[in-house]
Amino acid sequence: MVDDNTHFIGFIPPLEITRVVESDRKWSEKYGCRSGHSTPVHVTLVPPFASDKSTDEITDILKGILPLLSPFTSKVDGYGSFGNRTIFLRVEPSIDWDNLSKTISKGLKAMGESVKVENKPLVPHLTVANRDITPERFSFLLSSLSSHNFSSSFTVDSVAVFHRVGRGWRINEEDIIKIGM
Repeated sequence: MVDDNTHFIGFIPPLEITRVVESDRKWSEKYGCRSGHSTPVHVTLVPPFASDKSTDEITDILKGILPLLSPFTSKVDGYGSFGNRTIFLRVEPSIDWDNLSKTISKGLKAMGESVKVENKPLVPHLTVANRDITPERFSFLLSSLSSHNFSSSFTVDSVAVFHRVGRGWRINEEDIIKIGM
């Protein structure tokens, strides 16, 4: 298995929400959707970036940033899509998500990482299916999932450093960092 120094930073939702997304992913596989299903359920805060630093070093950078922030409450409410290529569980956008993403990006950039600091608001979401949805099945999949009417509130109190290994992503327990310790 090839191990490289590509990382991304994300939020891992509570188990209740993770189980819903995993169940939706499993159901969508009956319709040929498998792309991205090997990646753990998460909200991306900083997209994948190559680094000369180890996962431990990236985690240490975040340990210096995250105590300055405060946990916050967010909500998932229904399903949405990006065009006809991605279906997701909708996470309510907020200034808190934007602040978390931008603060982490700026902190990593200040430490020499090649991350892009976005000027547009973050669109937090939990991907169910992407890239391999056929146009013929897209509307059916989105309307079927939307009929679940799933909604739940949760606390955003940690972030994780995801590390690419081979074709997948790994998270170690020590790479989950609390916000506002």
